[in-house]
Amino acid sequence: MKIFALTFGGPDTPSTHFRIHQYAEAFAAEGVTIEHAVAKEFEDFKRLADYDVVLHQKALIRSSKFRRIRKHAKTLVYDADDRMWMRPGKPYGPLTRARLQRRLKTIARASDLCIAANGVIAADQSAAGAKRVEVLPMSVDTGAWNAEGRPEPDGTVTIGWSGSPGNLAFLEPLVPTLRALEQEFEQVRIAIHCGQRPEFDGLEFTHHPFEPGLEPEAVRTFDVGLLPLPNDPFVAGKSPIKALQYFACGAAVVGQDVGATAELLTQDVNALTVTDERTWATNLRRLVEDGALRARLVAAGHEKIEREHTMSAVVARYLDLLHGAAGIPRTSAGAPRA
Repeated sequence: MKIFALTFGGPDTPSTHFRIHQYAEAFAAEGVTIEHAVAKEFEDFKRLADYDVVLHQKALIRSSKFRRIRKHAKTLVYDADDRMWMRPGKPYGPLTRARLQRRLKTIARASDLCIAANGVIAADQSAAGAKRVEVLPMSVDTGAWNAEGRPEPDGTVTIGWSGSPGNLAFLEPLVPTLRALEQEFEQVRIAIHCGQRPEFDGLEFTHHPFEPGLEPEAVRTFDVGLLPLPNDPFVAGKSPIKALQYFACGAAVVGQDVGATAELLTQDVNALTVTDERTWATNLRRLVEDGALRARLVAAGHEKIEREHTMSAVVARYLDLLHGAAGIPRTSAGAPRA
C-alpha cells in the first residue's frame, strides 16, 4: 500500500513526528510506503491519484484547496491529535471560529475515515458530521523511552518537568509550591528539561538543555514527573505525550487530568491528580515521603504503556484502520496476513 501524508509540519514538528514520521520504519516493514509534504505548501493535486491513501494530518486548510485534494484522493483519512478548531487561552473571535468550524465540517464529512488521538477529539469529529471516527492513541518508542539506565537511588527525590519554552507558563504557577518543598525536605531536588533556561526567583533547580535524541536521558533523572495544564477547551483535547514519556522512563506522575488527559491518568492507580494549588502541595508531599507509593504508580504507568501505548501496538491498529479504509487486505512484508 502507498500512502501520501499531507502533514501539519515538517519532521521536527512534534505532532507530525508522533503521528506520522515515527511510524515510517514500522510501516515499511509491513510493505507500506509513506511519502509526505507539508499540507499548506502542497499544490500538486493530481499526484495524489497515484496513492492508495491520502493521510491528511490535522491542518484546517481552506475549503477550496481541500476539495481539490478530495477530488484526486482515492481514500482520504483525516487525523487530529488536538483541537485545531480552537486555540489555547483566549478563544478565537466569532468570524474565525465560524470559519474554522466550517472547514472542520467540510473535512470531516468528506473524509472516508477520521482518526482522533482521544475521545474528546473523536466527539468533535462526530459532531462535525464524520461518517466514521476511530480513536488511535498516542504512542512512544519504548526502545528509546524506557527506564534503563536510571540513576541509582541515593536518598534524594527529584521532581522534574519536561516541556518546550512555550509551555513554561504552565509550570510557573507551581514555583511557590516547589520552593516550599525544597525548604521543607532536604532530599528534594528540582529538575527542568527545556530548550530555554527559565528564570524562577528563589527556586534552585538543575536545568537540562534540550538536545535532540537525548530527551529520555533527562527524563530518566526524574523520580516525579510534573504535568501542570491550564483548564481550557483547547488543552482539554490534548493527549499529553509527556505523561507517556514520564511513565516510560520510570517517573511517578502528578498532574491535572484536564479533558482527554483523564484517559491517561487514573487517580491513585497510575498517577496522582490535582485540581488546585493545595492538592498540588498535598500530592507532591505524599510522593516525596512515600517511596512505596512512587513505586506503585511507576509500575502501573509502565503497565499502561505496555498495554495501550507502545509503538508496536499502535502501529498494528493504525495499519488495520488504513487498510480497512482503503479496502486493501493488510500484508506483512508483502505477504497476506492470516
